[in-house]
Parts: sequence; C-alpha cells; structure tokens
Amino acid sequence: MNTVDKTIVEWFSTDFGTNFSNGLVGSVALILLSFILTLIFSGLLGFEREYHGHSAGLRTHVMIALGACTIMVLSLYGFGYWDSIYLPQGISRDPARLAAQVVSGIGFLGAGTIIQTGMNIKGLTTATTLWVAMAIGLACGSGCFIVAGCVTAFSFFVLIGLSRIEILAAKRNPAIILIVPTDHPILGTFLSLAKDHGIQVEETFSELITYQGKAALRLVARIGRSRPGTISAFVDMLRSEVRPLSMQVNASLTE
Repeated sequence: MNTVDKTIVEWFSTDFGTNFSNGLVGSVALILLSFILTLIFSGLLGFEREYHGHSAGLRTHVMIALGACTIMVLSLYGFGYWDSIYLPQGISRDPARLAAQVVSGIGFLGAGTIIQTGMNIKGLTTATTLWVAMAIGLACGSGCFIVAGCVTAFSFFVLIGLSRIEILAAKRNPAIILIVPTDHPILGTFLSLAKDHGIQVEETFSELITYQGKAALRLVARIGRSRPGTISAFVDMLRSEVRPLSMQVNASLTE
C-alpha cells in the first residue's frame, strides 16, 4: 500500500484522528468508502460498455466489483474474532487467500461473454473489463484507493482513447464482410479482384445465414496491409462486380 493510501486508512482506523470509539466508527466509515469508490470506479467502465450496447454493461460491472470488494473486506475484517479463537497462538491467517479465489473465479464469467463465430470474436474486450472491475473491487476493499483510481483512469483511456488508434490501424488492414445470395459465386471473384489490385487476402471465412428472411452467404475476409487508395478502389470494384446485399469495411473482428 502506498503512503497516501496508508495515511487514509490510518486516519479512518483511528476514528479520524480522535480514537473516540477505539477505531470502530472509523473502520465502518472506511468500509463504506471502499464500497462507494468501488461503485464509482467500476461504474465508469460499465457505463462505457453499456453505452456501446454490450450485454455485460453497467450493472454487471458494478456487481462484480462490489462482490470482489466484499470478499476483500471480509478477508481483512470478517474473521478476526474467529481467528482469535481457533488459530494457534502466533499464527495468523493470510487475507490474500480469498482474493486469490476471486481472481480465478472471475474467469468463468469472462469466458461466458466471449462468442466466436468463424473469424469474429465478440465480447473479448468486455471480458477483460470484467476482470479489471474485479481487480478494482479488490483494490478498494484492501484500502488501495489510489491504485484503484489509477487503474480506472488508465482503463478508461484504453477503452476510449486507444479505440481511435485501432480504427486508424484497421484502415490499412481492414476486414471486409460481404453478404450475397447463396447462388452467387463470390469467393473466386473476390480473390481475382484482390489479385488485380495487388491486395493479399490473409484470411477468409464463409457461412450460410438468414438475411432479411432469405438464405444468404456471409463472407468475411481479412486483407493484408495496403494503401487506403488501393483499398478504396478494391471496395468500389467489389460493389460493382459482386453487388452484395450488404457490405461492411473496417469492421472489427474482435470486440
């Protein structure tokens, strides 16, 4: 725990420097502060996911963080009386043991948010934000408020700021998603046009889907790094030659 957090915890633990209740009131206030900061910090991450329409949104992130904070608070304060009765003299309990179980257990929730369909991977970023929300809850529960605040700030920057960098990078290495009728030969035409434009196709995936109530073929292709002008010409040629029912460019395959 850094010096600032240590000072905050000691100030609360001594009843705000007065020690009028032998630390009882201050400890309760410290626990309440832990829950309040957990709600605020995890709520910021959850709001970002909620704003972008993900199933694991505001409430999910806050509840996970509050649960982690509760486990940490219980580990620190909840077993003192029982330890004094059951533990042999001179032996202390490790408060990090419960926290370690939270770290491993959150993986099940994170895995449940990840869906892979062909080349598409949905929910990967949300799974990581759930894991970070858990870490924020543990940090607040253990009194590391400065650490929790810094992690929240950096995580928010990654979710908001770095997404723009990803968009810029995707323009030179985009994914192209085409939806065409099932009787429309597309892969050969796609590869031929890519070759004519000097574009290397790195990955392709196709599947049968239902589009507007009719059977259709969905082709997902990741093309190699190319100049924006070349990609634009290739896309325009695809539209005129293939005439897809739907077409997306620069669609992220991970989210």
